[in-house]
Amino acid sequence: MRHGDALMRAPKDSLRPLSRLGHDQAVQSATYLGSCLQDHKPLGLVLASPYLRAQETTNNVVEQLDYTGELITCNSITPDNSPDTVIKMLSQYESRGPVLMVSHQPLVSGLIGLLTTGNSYEGVSMGTASIACLEMPLVGVGLAELLWLKHSTL
Repeated sequence: MRHGDALMRAPKDSLRPLSRLGHDQAVQSATYLGSCLQDHKPLGLVLASPYLRAQETTNNVVEQLDYTGELITCNSITPDNSPDTVIKMLSQYESRGPVLMVSHQPLVSGLIGLLTTGNSYEGVSMGTASIACLEMPLVGVGLAELLWLKHSTL
């Protein structure tokens, strides 16, 4: 998932908070995700970027989903991180079941491309609060299938 809409002004990029629209987008996307999870395994883990807008998005989502499981803040899923690094990090959580990751562009698009096609430049466009659902037997380059993609309608 990409974080919701954020304000442009802050002392530094990592401190940009969500706008009111961003909070609303996060709740809307979480509601959709919750409906998708009803017939599947519950989330086994939530990973969030340490940036404020991702943390706020994550808080909105876990509250909407009534998620009480483990939430890990990961310094390796910020906007400037490499999809290759994220794949290595995600592989350690394969046994956890469904994982929700709340992060940023361009990382999320590049990661989706690398996981599904083997090419980080072939990822799908991710607007604010967009969620992509991937299924993969193992975490690895080209091993995932994109099951669905949901963009915020707000």
